[in-house]
Amino acid sequence: MKYTAIIPAAGMGSRMGINFNKIFIKIGETPIIRMTVEKFQNDPNCEAIHLAGRAGEIGSLREMLGGLSKVKGIHIGGIERQDSIFNALQAIEPTEYVFIHDGARPFVRPETLNALSEAVVKHDAAICGVKPKDTLKRISNSQVQETVDREAVVIVHTPQAFRYDLIMDAHRNAVDSNLAVTDDSMMVEALGNVVHVVPSTYDNIKITTEEDLKVAESILRKESELDV
Repeated sequence: MKYTAIIPAAGMGSRMGINFNKIFIKIGETPIIRMTVEKFQNDPNCEAIHLAGRAGEIGSLREMLGGLSKVKGIHIGGIERQDSIFNALQAIEPTEYVFIHDGARPFVRPETLNALSEAVVKHDAAICGVKPKDTLKRISNSQVQETVDREAVVIVHTPQAFRYDLIMDAHRNAVDSNLAVTDDSMMVEALGNVVHVVPSTYDNIKITTEEDLKVAESILRKESELDV
């Protein structure tokens, strides 16, 4: 199978206490966004990569991603993440499958990409995630209502993989229904479609806070040691 990757990269670093796009921060010697895009550049199943960025940052993104041959387009993002992704979906050449991945999630593993590739061919919609390590409680008004079975829930990561025409229908339905979501699979669920889940890894973090940067540096050191 072959797929096109869409990477929203139009966010800011407000939760990190900075006034610029966090994907430009370097971990080691490399900007976060280049680390992320390289994961798809190196995946044989990925045939094209498209990004959605802020209007004033398109040039910076092109410069940071120079030499990555699979980057075929950098498009203007929207107000919300789902708007950015829909803009990119409408701009790309129609393809059989689409992977949607956070620009600030640079440690996705090849085995996760492979598992998603296999699952989306079989199921049309596939996401990845990990089991929570801590006990979960459902609360209301600061009071515990119940303890949630950890085996029945998953912490969702990206990439999320979809048949192209399915995710297009899901985004159009979200616009028509004024549906606000936190991930793309929610749109597919809203159509009544089943979403399959495959394992991710705990290293596949989204860099959101200053503490996440410290974890990211640790993961990078671990990966460097494994490559020696």
